[in-house]
Amino acid sequence: MINPLILLAIGIFVGLYGGIMGLAGGTIMIPIMVLILGFSQHQAVGTSLAVMLAPVTLPAVIRYYREGHVRLDTAAWIALGFIFGAIIGSHIAQQLSDRTLKLIFGFVLVYVAGYTIFDTLGKQHLLRSILFAAILVGCSAVFYSATRWYDQNHPATTPPSVSQHPPATP
Repeated sequence: MINPLILLAIGIFVGLYGGIMGLAGGTIMIPIMVLILGFSQHQAVGTSLAVMLAPVTLPAVIRYYREGHVRLDTAAWIALGFIFGAIIGSHIAQQLSDRTLKLIFGFVLVYVAGYTIFDTLGKQHLLRSILFAAILVGCSAVFYSATRWYDQNHPATTPPSVSQHPPATP
């Protein structure tokens, strides 16, 4: 079992991130669980969803609501669609390999990063921002494919270990 204090610290960090960014924390929580805690991509996604159940996000929603920053009618309709999307999405995710799920997650993060960066141009350039973000994802996919092809065609050589070469005698 992982030390509960470490998990609590991760939760606080992700909660701060989610409260500030409005991204529910999954964009940071999943990489932490995979890279630091050693979870598989499937375990990280499932655990992330469990963490973000309504009682966890409710305090932030209440705060935003009190400040007048929640449109309940919009949230209700999106939540209804989200229920169906989550059911279908979780079914699809279970059919994918861990590697494929990681790639999809990574490309989505690249897209979100590109869109967020280019969105600073202003709403009048929304189409341009989306196009730039899509091009960034395309470049990332090409780079990934080229790297994968190179690695398959040029296997890494490992340096000989000490035990393979006895020390030279004078």
